[in-house]
Amino acid sequence: MDTLIKLRTSRLWLQPLTISQLRLYPDNLARLDDELGFPVSRAVVTTRVERAIDMKLARMEGASVQLHPWQTYWLMVVQAAPFGAGLIGFKGFPDSAGEAEIGYGIDPAWQGQGYTTEAVKALIAWAFREPGCQAVVARDTKRSNVASLRVQAKAGLTVYRESEDALWLRIER
Repeated sequence: MDTLIKLRTSRLWLQPLTISQLRLYPDNLARLDDELGFPVSRAVVTTRVERAIDMKLARMEGASVQLHPWQTYWLMVVQAAPFGAGLIGFKGFPDSAGEAEIGYGIDPAWQGQGYTTEAVKALIAWAFREPGCQAVVARDTKRSNVASLRVQAKAGLTVYRESEDALWLRIER
């Protein structure tokens, strides 16, 4: 994957992580810091993220390099710091209906400042420039996750399905 791919917002850049960079999570983050030239958050590396990284690596190793941006995490880099404050990405390339599911997380110290909303908007815009992506979805967002629901609403996603404890949201091209 070309590491020169970067998406920019007014305060962030999003950089898709290569297979070798993704392999450095979670045990070799100091080495990743050195490779990138700036520190990355340790707070976003949860057990859930570690499992997702394992799945992403398995998919990337079997996929064309051109599809890697759909498979990997993109690092949310605060330009002013610079600091890798969070991770965002899709849970694979668009399915047969043209839907790609988005997921993200940001260091608690950087929450509530609009960075995640900027990142979500930028990644959705990128996805809609790519052939085959007709919609971006956020499935099974817990109603109790008010911050994430706020991010999704600000990014233009709307509810298309509900359960007692969760919402499914989407935005179409």
